[in-house]
Amino acid sequence: MRKLILTISLFAVILLSVKGQSDVAFNSVPVVNGKVVFEHFVLTDAGVTPEQGYAKLQKWARDKYRGNQMVSGIRFDDKGHFVTISARASLDNLTAMNYRLDATVTGAGYMIVVRDITYQNKSNDSSFFPKVVTAEQTITDQAIQSGGEDKKFRDSIRTATLAFFNEIHSEINSIH
Repeated sequence: MRKLILTISLFAVILLSVKGQSDVAFNSVPVVNGKVVFEHFVLTDAGVTPEQGYAKLQKWARDKYRGNQMVSGIRFDDKGHFVTISARASLDNLTAMNYRLDATVTGAGYMIVVRDITYQNKSNDSSFFPKVVTAEQTITDQAIQSGGEDKKFRDSIRTATLAFFNEIHSEINSIH
């Protein structure tokens, strides 16, 4: 009897921990071929067709990004069932992040890919043109471990970036 209660308790704890982590898709910074690329697959409900999923994805993209001055482009591909968004986000009062979000609908869900990430820090206004740094120079494990005077800045930007992309993941996860 004790083994049964222990097994059920352990199973319940595992289920609760997995359920609690479902909105955290990104907790590290992946580097693919020398570039930071965030990828995650979101499963849809079993009865959702790719056409229905694409319609929901289009609605989400339009609701979130239409009329936003921080968006430089949105492209819908009705044949391939994907959306590409090039946008800018303010991570704090001094730092802006540029990124490209690709979301593709498949038979089983949505494939989210975030790439081409760069940052501009307004605190270094010694030049007319703002300094642009890549995600590879800023938020990777290697960049964080390099130390230096900007370590605190890189840590905070990494945390803000992961939170921002997890929010996007959570929104896309909720549209199915």
